[in-house]
Amino acid sequence: MSIKKDLPMAWHFERISAREAYTFRWGRGSGMITVHRGDARGSHSDDNLVDCVQIGIDWIDDQDVRVQARKWIRANAGRGVR
Repeated sequence: MSIKKDLPMAWHFERISAREAYTFRWGRGSGMITVHRGDARGSHSDDNLVDCVQIGIDWIDDQDVRVQARKWIRANAGRGVR
Protein backbone atom coordinates (compact mmCIF):
# COMPACT_ATOMS: atom_id res chain seq x y z
CA MET A 1 0.00 0.00 0.00
CA SER A 2 1.27 3.48 -0.85
CA ILE A 3 2.09 5.85 2.00
CA LYS A 4 -0.03 8.53 0.28
CA LYS A 5 -3.15 6.42 0.80
CA ASP A 6 -2.55 6.50 4.54
CA LEU A 7 -2.47 10.30 4.78
CA PRO A 8 -5.48 11.66 6.67
CA MET A 9 -5.46 14.97 4.80
CA ALA A 10 -4.28 16.28 1.45
CA TRP A 11 -3.68 19.86 0.31
CA HIS A 12 -3.37 21.42 -3.11
CA PHE A 13 -2.26 25.00 -3.79
CA GLU A 14 -3.16 26.90 -6.99
CA ARG A 15 -1.99 30.40 -7.89
CA ILE A 16 -4.50 31.99 -10.27
CA SER A 17 -2.77 35.37 -10.59
CA ALA A 18 -0.42 37.61 -8.62
CA ARG A 19 -3.38 38.59 -6.40
CA GLU A 20 -5.43 35.39 -6.31
CA ALA A 21 -4.42 32.00 -4.90
CA TYR A 22 -6.25 29.17 -3.15
CA THR A 23 -5.44 26.14 -1.03
CA PHE A 24 -7.73 23.11 -1.24
CA ARG A 25 -7.83 20.80 1.79
CA TRP A 26 -9.48 17.40 1.68
CA GLY A 27 -9.64 15.33 4.85
CA ARG A 28 -9.94 11.58 4.44
CA GLY A 29 -13.49 10.48 5.19
CA SER A 30 -14.89 14.02 5.35
CA GLY A 31 -16.70 13.94 2.00
CA MET A 32 -15.81 17.61 1.46
CA ILE A 33 -13.05 19.93 0.36
CA THR A 34 -12.44 23.24 2.08
CA VAL A 35 -11.18 26.12 -0.04
CA HIS A 36 -8.96 28.74 1.59
CA ARG A 37 -7.70 32.02 0.16
CA GLY A 38 -3.89 32.09 -0.04
CA ASP A 39 -1.31 29.47 0.82
CA ALA A 40 -2.61 27.36 3.70
CA ARG A 41 -0.76 24.14 2.89
CA GLY A 42 -0.24 22.08 6.02
CA SER A 43 -2.80 24.06 8.00
CA HIS A 44 -5.69 22.46 9.84
CA SER A 45 -7.41 25.77 10.68
CA ASP A 46 -10.30 27.41 8.87
CA ASP A 47 -8.50 30.74 8.43
CA ASN A 48 -9.37 32.43 5.14
CA LEU A 49 -12.06 29.83 4.38
CA VAL A 50 -14.00 30.82 1.25
CA ASP A 51 -15.96 27.68 0.38
CA CYS A 52 -16.82 24.12 1.41
CA VAL A 53 -17.47 21.75 -1.47
CA GLN A 54 -19.42 18.55 -0.83
CA ILE A 55 -17.69 15.76 -2.75
CA GLY A 56 -19.36 12.66 -1.32
CA ILE A 57 -16.39 10.43 -2.10
CA ASP A 58 -12.97 9.96 -0.57
CA TRP A 59 -9.67 10.84 -2.18
CA ILE A 60 -7.23 8.12 -3.19
CA ASP A 61 -4.15 10.24 -3.91
CA ASP A 62 -3.04 13.82 -4.53
CA GLN A 63 -4.26 13.69 -8.12
CA ASP A 64 -7.87 13.46 -6.89
CA VAL A 65 -7.39 16.70 -4.95
CA ARG A 66 -5.89 18.43 -8.02
CA VAL A 67 -8.80 17.34 -10.23
CA GLN A 68 -11.42 18.65 -7.79
CA ALA A 69 -9.44 21.88 -7.26
CA ARG A 70 -9.34 22.59 -10.98
CA LYS A 71 -13.09 21.98 -11.28
CA TRP A 72 -13.68 24.53 -8.52
CA ILE A 73 -11.29 27.02 -10.11
CA ARG A 74 -13.03 26.79 -13.50
CA ALA A 75 -16.36 27.53 -11.82
CA ASN A 76 -15.28 30.16 -9.28
CA ALA A 77 -11.87 31.78 -9.72
CA GLY A 78 -11.80 35.43 -10.61
CA ARG A 79 -15.47 35.92 -9.77
CA GLY A 80 -15.23 37.47 -6.31
CA VAL A 81 -15.73 34.20 -4.47
CA ARG A 82 -17.69 34.43 -1.21
